[in-house]
Amino acid sequence: MVLIPAIDLGGTLIKGALVTPDGRVAERRSVPTGAAEGWNAVVDRMGALGRAMVQLARDHNGQAPNAIGVTVPGLLDEATGVAIQAVNFDWTNLPIRPLLEQRIGVPIVVSHDVAAGALAEHRFGAAQGAQAAVVAPIGTGIAAGLIYRGVPYRGGHGRIVELGHVPLAWSDEPCGCGRTGCLERVASASAIARRYARLAPAGRPALEAKDVVALALAGDPVALPVWQDAIRALGEGFARLVTLLDPDRIVIGGGLSQAGEDLLAPLRQAIQGLLTFQVMPQVVQASLGSDAGVVGAAIGAGL
Repeated sequence: MVLIPAIDLGGTLIKGALVTPDGRVAERRSVPTGAAEGWNAVVDRMGALGRAMVQLARDHNGQAPNAIGVTVPGLLDEATGVAIQAVNFDWTNLPIRPLLEQRIGVPIVVSHDVAAGALAEHRFGAAQGAQAAVVAPIGTGIAAGLIYRGVPYRGGHGRIVELGHVPLAWSDEPCGCGRTGCLERVASASAIARRYARLAPAGRPALEAKDVVALALAGDPVALPVWQDAIRALGEGFARLVTLLDPDRIVIGGGLSQAGEDLLAPLRQAIQGLLTFQVMPQVVQASLGSDAGVVGAAIGAGL
């Protein structure tokens, strides 16, 4: 059984893995990202972890791997391996592929993290069998990967579905993109935590999104409208995707998906309530969890 090495760059951790042909993670490692230390330090850590995963693959397979898969967030030119813009890392036009190839010593296949995770869910997870699947991780931001008949969709400029920047007419929340009213400023996990902190009485501790959701489900008068706004915003965003793309399945991932049916049930109702002639898709929870990135990276490297 040949194992494929993979690296998934996240805001907090850089994850390394060896992935089996059936999409399981056989070995895993991780190191802190340390984005505040600058791109060179982050790329050095990615390189060191990549070398370790390549060595593990060599030890298991009996030969060096043909390539290592790497996923990165933000705007990415997959053909050239250039990170055009990664806001959370303050990267602009960073040639991530050649930089990593210098450090790791094997060919690098770079993929967008959301697109890679979507492909992993389609091949091995909750999107299996779907003709047109939208896979949307909801975390710090909100983006989506579209898989049509097994093939990842890319726009004319190689972009993924930037669901988080769909405008909401009823919101005036400022967004880092320069506009106001973007969906992810109301419905992302970070937005839920931030909006609750802003509205909560003085003296209440800052909470993570999961804690705000728990309070909302218990009827907390501050948390409940924050949660209801998030569901409303997500319903509008996904209803637009249903109208435009006609997916047969929507797969919700990311940290917020851990709410399970407490998220999915009202989200289905919100989407359904905005549809008329459109066909309501299945709305399900992602199944690969935090492994989706490394599994998708391994697919890119030839899994």
